[in-house]
Amino acid sequence: MRMRAVELFSGCGGMSLGFMNAGFEMVAAYEYWDAAIACYEKNFNHPVRKADLSDADAAARLIKDDSPDVIIGGPPCQDFSAAGKRVESDRASLTKRYAMIVAAVKPPFFVMENVGRSSKSEAYAEARKVFKDAGYGLTERVLDASLCGVPQKRKRFICVGAQG
Repeated sequence: MRMRAVELFSGCGGMSLGFMNAGFEMVAAYEYWDAAIACYEKNFNHPVRKADLSDADAAARLIKDDSPDVIIGGPPCQDFSAAGKRVESDRASLTKRYAMIVAAVKPPFFVMENVGRSSKSEAYAEARKVFKDAGYGLTERVLDASLCGVPQKRKRFICVGAQG
């Protein structure tokens, strides 16, 4: 039996594709940006739902209906990116909202991805506390994506959480 996965902040579906290639069943994706939703719909057959993920309670109620075994996603990175201003604004709060959604849905596992610098952000510190308070054990690593088949040198922060 394949594990059921839901992607948050899905964009065009890069994480969905990777998880599908690894044998997961993607049951849904959630995104707010219309252009990304249109692209996602062209790439996949499972539903992509427009949702304002900044409303963590409402989003969690929707996502619970998908009964995911794992929630995956990469909250917006612009506030942490080396190419940006590196000022944590409203977008940075979406990292904590991701954690709040995970904590409310309580899947056995989650995977969160972001730029390397996000691991040292105030927003991630708050999210980390939410994950821990919800009973997740965490594995946190900053990886060089070029060593994982990506044709460019990019530092990516990966957090894998497991209940208990």
